Amino acid sequence: MEDIENFTKEHIEAFNEKPSSFKNATPNETQIKDYLRTRYMSLLDNDSFKAKILQRFEKLDYKKNKIVDIANDEILYKADVERFLETQIFVEVAKKIDISKLKDVALTHIQEIFNNDKKFKFIQSKLSKVLEKSLFVASIDGFSTNLLNINSGVMTANAGDSAQFLFIARAILAGFNASNVDVRSSRYDAIVDFENILLRIQIKGISSGEVISFKDRDRGGQGIDHTHERNRGKRITSKDCDIYVAVDKQVGICYILPMSYADSLSDEECVKVKLQDIQKYKENWEIIKKVARQK
Repeated sequence: MEDIENFTKEHIEAFNEKPSSFKNATPNETQIKDYLRTRYMSLLDNDSFKAKILQRFEKLDYKKNKIVDIANDEILYKADVERFLETQIFVEVAKKIDISKLKDVALTHIQEIFNNDKKFKFIQSKLSKVLEKSLFVASIDGFSTNLLNINSGVMTANAGDSAQFLFIARAILAGFNASNVDVRSSRYDAIVDFENILLRIQIKGISSGEVISFKDRDRGGQGIDHTHERNRGKRITSKDCDIYVAVDKQVGICYILPMSYADSLSDEECVKVKLQDIQKYKENWEIIKKVARQK
């Protein structure tokens, strides 16, 4: 314990600059992150420490590129400090804003774009309720994530599962007969039964990113050669699944894409598809019916 404490203290600046450069060090990247996470969690119990970090960030004019300075001075992992600051500021937002007033502003704006007041009033009550709920979720930065500061490697796998189950829950709510696929080596994650036609669904989670990829990630981790052919990510095609779903883990929005779209992309294009270019597939649950009827 003392060894990793001294090593981390000595190399914290280099680690925060490029954690992956410690992949083959002793202690390695994972061990250092675990140590820093434990240290971070213990410090979070101290209200004085939390106030100190927030005051320091205020003095730094809330500049994101200065977070690393706080992390280095306090011997913490930069990402942990950034997440802490974001959470604290969102908590403040949630406490201070008047959701009801914000909802009324949104309702007024929506009413202005309607040229028929009776039409607006027909949905006003329902719209008001869903706006209030949506604005609350926005005020707390979307769905809560990793409140227990689980190991990042474990959390990555768990977050993938959460996207899978988010889609299945939403598909069931939408009226589809959807089931999880438990076998991890399968090239699809869920099955949807529409009019006795089974569809294979590949599901990927997205959070802050603005792009999706129709290619698996390279296998990585300790002792795995990510440059070896068998560990390289494979392109996802219609041979693997019928539908690709990208689930926004922050708010649950689903992009539902037929694999005919993915197959139409070149090898270069399929790696980086911008969400703004696939807006017609956003919450487009009709794609499930369309693909099933074409089988």
